[in-house]
Amino acid sequence: MPALNFAVEIAALPGGELPPTYRVKVASPVGEVSVDVASPLTEQEIDAYFQAFNEVRPSSRAAQANAARELGERLFSFLIQSHRDLQSAYIASLERAGTDGLRIRLSVDRAGLLAPLPWETIRDPNRDFLALSRLTPVMRHSSLVTLRRLPALAVTPRILVVLASPEGFPKLDVEAEWQRLQRATTELRENNRLTLERLEQPSLIALQRKLRTADYHVIHFIGHSDFDSQRGRGLLVFENESGNKQPQIVTGEALGREIGEEGTVRLVVMNSCHSTRRPEDDALAGIASGLVARGISAVVAMQFEITDASAQLFAEEFYRALADELPIDLAMSEARRALANNTVGAEWATPVLYMRSEDGILFARAKSESTAPENESAKEERANRKWLVGAAGAAVLIGLLITFILASSLFPLINPTPTVIPASATPSGPPALPDLQIGTIRISPREPAPGQTFRVSVTITNAGNAGTGAFSYGWDASLSDPVLLNSFTDTVEDIPPGASKNITFPYSYGWWGTYTSQVRVDLLSEIPESNEPNNVRPFNITLRNEPFDIDFTLLPNNEFVNPPIPVTDETFALWNFIVGGLTDALPGCEDVRLQLSDAAGDIVLEPVANGECVSIPLSVQILRAPVSGADLELLIDADGTATIRYFADITGETLISEQRDIPVEQGELVAFALSENVPQAVARIDIEVSSGRVRLSRMILYPPT
Repeated sequence: MPALNFAVEIAALPGGELPPTYRVKVASPVGEVSVDVASPLTEQEIDAYFQAFNEVRPSSRAAQANAARELGERLFSFLIQSHRDLQSAYIASLERAGTDGLRIRLSVDRAGLLAPLPWETIRDPNRDFLALSRLTPVMRHSSLVTLRRLPALAVTPRILVVLASPEGFPKLDVEAEWQRLQRATTELRENNRLTLERLEQPSLIALQRKLRTADYHVIHFIGHSDFDSQRGRGLLVFENESGNKQPQIVTGEALGREIGEEGTVRLVVMNSCHSTRRPEDDALAGIASGLVARGISAVVAMQFEITDASAQLFAEEFYRALADELPIDLAMSEARRALANNTVGAEWATPVLYMRSEDGILFARAKSESTAPENESAKEERANRKWLVGAAGAAVLIGLLITFILASSLFPLINPTPTVIPASATPSGPPALPDLQIGTIRISPREPAPGQTFRVSVTITNAGNAGTGAFSYGWDASLSDPVLLNSFTDTVEDIPPGASKNITFPYSYGWWGTYTSQVRVDLLSEIPESNEPNNVRPFNITLRNEPFDIDFTLLPNNEFVNPPIPVTDETFALWNFIVGGLTDALPGCEDVRLQLSDAAGDIVLEPVANGECVSIPLSVQILRAPVSGADLELLIDADGTATIRYFADITGETLISEQRDIPVEQGELVAFALSENVPQAVARIDIEVSSGRVRLSRMILYPPT
């Protein structure tokens, strides 16, 4: 099935409030929502993000990646998490779309100061960047009236490349650009999956003449472009017709008018910076939006400067995906992921897709060239056959109709038994159906601490006019982590019409922050209902910013420890740490295992070994992010000394603090705390006792700074 559309329109509201207010409208597979939301960014913050994304130096890539993540989550919070109705529509739409995918269609024509932001960075903290997944491709959608809708072409795509580098502008090595594009498409061209041709004279009139002589399906422009804020126009820099490398300034409207005349052009790729910029009050002024408004099915443009290596990689993967007959929005996702997987920074967010096509399918598989057209005699013979078949069919139909009329008048005399109509199908009203609704949700305690067991209480109501029968329900603790999906599932036998049932279950999280969880009813969609979209209800659970106290009496699955219990890397993974033996410290002890044991009433984590291996050091590795501090309690097995080392990385390469050769006595409970005078970013703790085994009885982790 084709992907479903999740259309979002952002419009600035008049009034001059500070911060500005925007209307967010959503048209989704499960309904429509309209909410007024305050601006997520100040004007200064918008400028700062632009500076970050316009920077292409290698030294700035890490900062750019951080900016993309931060901005993306703020945009997602603005569009989705700012109101419960928006979040419900989003979660329910993802559920409805499933593996068919949910296309995110953004309309920012009237978004004012927010319009030129890189919306492609929008990031669901529970799913990563949406634009990097083929299940949630992100594209721009203009609200302009489309002049025409073009069907997909069953052709081998022919690409016409325009390369312009006139005098008076920063020099572009167009020959190298041409060679890079050829290299990027070598395999595709050799396998006849696309063709590539260069416009010899990069002028507007040469483009007009070329398009008159042959059918081209993709126009690929490489050159300079910008936005004239005084005239309010998007501009491209071609070369004039004289051949002396003098510039020819072409407006977005002029290019759109020329390309828009061609019925075969489905796609325009603008490999030039600022080609998506346009003012709020003139949608035809921008180059990309102007082309879409002229009826071009799709336009790919660059909203920031992009490096040569990234441009080549993007072109290779993008055209490869198009040749594989992927819809263009999925081709963009594939190309973005190729950039994200092979480059540092956030250049994957630089390309922007404007799309008018409903399904994104621009090209289909070309028909076989061996298929010969019908000659006139064959056409005439086929037409005669169709007439004969039609006449015979009409005669049969008339005969059947006469037979039916006679049978209808005689049948009651032969068999007077009446037909029984089911009660549910009578015209007295619609069939009786249940309607499961998720009502009140409570968390106790409302804001638990990491590791603290809390209870979720959910009210499920049947608002329909028929009983539900047995159905399953589930709670997903976090949509960002597949491990936490289906954290709790169970079955309800039946809820009568108008009745409610309360369900409760325990849970604990192993890290700080806010978790987007959701309750789902009728997991297998076995119950026909009058209203199914209300079967999913997302809600957030925020953990208090308090220490995570682990005394090893409780496991992450909320089961009490009944020692002895073997400990593996999976035992505490849900709490985002693992404990293992430092096998490199004692050769021959590679097979030493750990377990939770009973030590005179205390639960301790210790190695199970004999001989020298009994004193193997332990290492605690914090998986998710460094914590700001850690306290340890050890139950000493024998007289000797203890050494604790704190590292800033889980590999143990960056030592930040060491408590060395601290005297300890057998049976003593010794506490160790990281000094406040050292950097507070702990990712690993190594524990060593000179005599006897390491017995860890308690660990307190402090929230990341």
